Amino acid sequence: MKQTKRKTSHKPNRNGVKQPKNNKGIATNFAEGFENPKKWYEELPENPTDVPKVPEEKLIALKDEAKKCNDAEVATYSIKNAKTNSDYQWMKTVMSKGTVSDKVAAYTVLIQDDPVCNLATLRNLINMVKVGKKKECLIVMDTLSELFLSDLLRPDIRLIPFHEQPLSKLDDLTSGSATARRKYLSIWFFEDQLKECYTSYIQALNTAAHDSVEANKEKAIGAMYKLLVGNPEQEKNLLSHIVNKLGDPSQKVASKSIYCLGQILYEHPNMKQVVLNEIEKLLFRANVSSKAQYYGVCFLTQFYLSHEDYEVAKNLIAVYFAFFKGCIKKGDVDSRMMSALLMGVNRAYPYAKTELTKISEHIDTMYKVVHVATFNVGIHAMNLLYQVSDHNDRINDRFYSVLYKKILDPQVGSTTHQAMFLNLVFRALKRDTNVNRIRAFIKRLLQITLYMQPAMACGILYLVHQLMHKNNHLLALTSKADEFINDDEAEHYSDIKKEDDTQAEENDANQDDADAPKVNQSVVDLSDIPDDDVKPDMEILNASMENKSSWVHSDKAIKTEILHPPVKCYNSYHRNPLYAGGEFCVYFELLNLQKHFHPTVALYASKIVKAENISYSGDPLKDFTLMRFLERFSFKNPKKIEDVQKPGINPIFGRRQLRVPSGVKSHAVTSKNYLNMKKEKIPVEELFMYTYLQRKHKEREEAKTAADDESDLESVGDDEFEEMLTKMSGGKNEDEELDFMNDVGETLKNEKEFGSESDEEDNLKEPAKGKKKLGKKKNDFNSIFASADEFASILDEEPNFMAGTSNAVSNKDNAHMKQLSWEQNRHRWMKGVDNMLGNRGKNKIKVVQCGARNTVESGGRKVGENKALTANKNRYNPYTTKFETCRICRQKVHQVGSHYCQACAYKKGICAMCGKKLLSTKNYMQSST
Repeated sequence: MKQTKRKTSHKPNRNGVKQPKNNKGIATNFAEGFENPKKWYEELPENPTDVPKVPEEKLIALKDEAKKCNDAEVATYSIKNAKTNSDYQWMKTVMSKGTVSDKVAAYTVLIQDDPVCNLATLRNLINMVKVGKKKECLIVMDTLSELFLSDLLRPDIRLIPFHEQPLSKLDDLTSGSATARRKYLSIWFFEDQLKECYTSYIQALNTAAHDSVEANKEKAIGAMYKLLVGNPEQEKNLLSHIVNKLGDPSQKVASKSIYCLGQILYEHPNMKQVVLNEIEKLLFRANVSSKAQYYGVCFLTQFYLSHEDYEVAKNLIAVYFAFFKGCIKKGDVDSRMMSALLMGVNRAYPYAKTELTKISEHIDTMYKVVHVATFNVGIHAMNLLYQVSDHNDRINDRFYSVLYKKILDPQVGSTTHQAMFLNLVFRALKRDTNVNRIRAFIKRLLQITLYMQPAMACGILYLVHQLMHKNNHLLALTSKADEFINDDEAEHYSDIKKEDDTQAEENDANQDDADAPKVNQSVVDLSDIPDDDVKPDMEILNASMENKSSWVHSDKAIKTEILHPPVKCYNSYHRNPLYAGGEFCVYFELLNLQKHFHPTVALYASKIVKAENISYSGDPLKDFTLMRFLERFSFKNPKKIEDVQKPGINPIFGRRQLRVPSGVKSHAVTSKNYLNMKKEKIPVEELFMYTYLQRKHKEREEAKTAADDESDLESVGDDEFEEMLTKMSGGKNEDEELDFMNDVGETLKNEKEFGSESDEEDNLKEPAKGKKKLGKKKNDFNSIFASADEFASILDEEPNFMAGTSNAVSNKDNAHMKQLSWEQNRHRWMKGVDNMLGNRGKNKIKVVQCGARNTVESGGRKVGENKALTANKNRYNPYTTKFETCRICRQKVHQVGSHYCQACAYKKGICAMCGKKLLSTKNYMQSST
């Protein structure tokens, strides 16, 4: 028998569009015959350079000719595919009647097949990017961005418009061939139109970026960033649109714009000046908001500069100080804008150190900002002042006095810039050459350490250790003898001088003064100057400086002694640390820190006292916080650095956030590796936890060993277990049945033998009475219990409406059991309970007596009635999953709980579940199928 193939037709989908007979995707099905096709820009060689322009009239004529060539090529392409390609017409139908995803897929396949001949298709796809159509807009954005970058745009080269093409050398390029001429003109015209299409797409993205929905704004910004990074075409417009979104009212959208700009600089570092110019236009715009200006300055502070970016750093400082002057005029000193400006100047200043003239103009203003603004703003200002002083190779006393005062700021313990503050103190003291001033700083640092958190205390102690490690003269653990002597209160004992001796001493003193050279005619008695700081008399100073050259140091010493009298003890309230008496200070605070509750603080303090080295390579401000301590109990595998770092963010920024545990802290505290480590390798802050876990682990092992030993001792074999069961059963054989009731009877007999005599008499009398009725022996206790069969028959004979059951009834008139049983059977027959339970005909009642005392015909309910058992079998059960058969056609129903199929219910006009008549179908014309 000859086999014939069955013809298969395209089945229409839910939208009425016929699908191809294979199951492949649209792109795969259509592009089977195209393997690695050439791009449209690879069909022509590179254009020559230095080509003269053609006249305007000839340009218009050539453009009209190019349009005709392109139209002819498009028509040829359409006719050819319509005749030879069966899927071409199908995709045309999909583009007109298919779903959004099908349309986009069909557009993409046609454009990838031949972009030159599908320019109209590309325009239709771009027109779908509209704000009104939310779903289509989001889908088409991703598709078009990928399509432009992968197939349409030239890689790393901008598109060339038609008037910039080498039109004057067209004849030389084509060598007189008409076919080659049409090819050149068609592709040049397509490139010009493609440039216009790309521009219109960017405008559509900018329109979508101004939508009211934040998700659409972020999607449009992400698409513009992707295009800007991937291709230089229209980069100016794209960058302008992204920068403009810094002023968006939504903080989320502005943050997205900052992130995309950071990614652009990370991918293309040479665009720093271009991005800076664009942001500068936004910052100095007339109608820009202060919020947009703040976001712009925040982004400028994230520029990662190098020594090659001198011009960029110079322009950044100019922008910063322009805003700095504005904030000073407004009086907006203590603000987040001021903090961002100072942070930006600190980052840009090392790469533009020749710009000292602009910064030196604002030195006094910087010091005022330090005293007036908050701690965070003051830290940024002091960092800038230190950089300026460090560049001049001279750090003045004014800076050290301000830094010395800032240590006592109450916000030191709660600020987020603790690391920056400690770094500034360390650098400043490291450059200082005055040992006494450094001692005064260390003394004050140790004073604030007493009330700091453990993390900050460890950071300060580590800083002090590093300073002492570089300079051994800074350790002050002993006090001088004269430090605690007060000349005003101590008693002095001296011999009484005679008048002759006193006169002789005065003569000697006068003779010495006469012999000495007269350096100063007006010398101030230093004993009359109080200890406090006082302003000197300018007339006396001027008189002392007359007829003296500038290099004579004697008068300078006298001036210094007048301004700052000699220091005799340590004064913690002095404003200038140079004259605070650092040579007299002793680090008594280390004694209290050795008794600190945190073990690491106590360890560091004891090592400083003993002049031992502190070997630590971590971040104390992070490692010794309470959060890190609690993380040891909820241990998680640390993320890899590649997973932590986000793309587009320079790895230099946020380096302290990338914490990678190493050494002991890389192991969980509950792991065996941690417990197997030696105690010497455990950090001192984890010794308590390590000791506790070691003890718990030891107790657990001992308990496990003891449990194993007990299980071995208490284990019983099979034979021993059988023997034990035999003894418990009274020594009977295995074949004999165990009569537990008889054993219970014997137990009762044994217990009653030890009872009172009266009890024995009662026990003897009762079996005697039963002897006549039951015919049993007196001491046979087995008669008390019935067998299982007898017990089941007793239960069957007893009525189920007895007290204590679920069907119990009220029997106030003491009706007979037969009457109650009859009424119950009658009730079961009327309700159909027997039919439901399968007891049909068992309790059949022929005569129904009306007016019974316990009847429920009126709809009442018996006492204790269980509706789950007495309900009708046709009652709907919501928990069933069974599909019944239709009661009319005997087919499976379409819904759980229904008794009629949908077809029968529709024909009869009844409910599919209960069968109730819903409408009359008498006047309806219905078919028989």
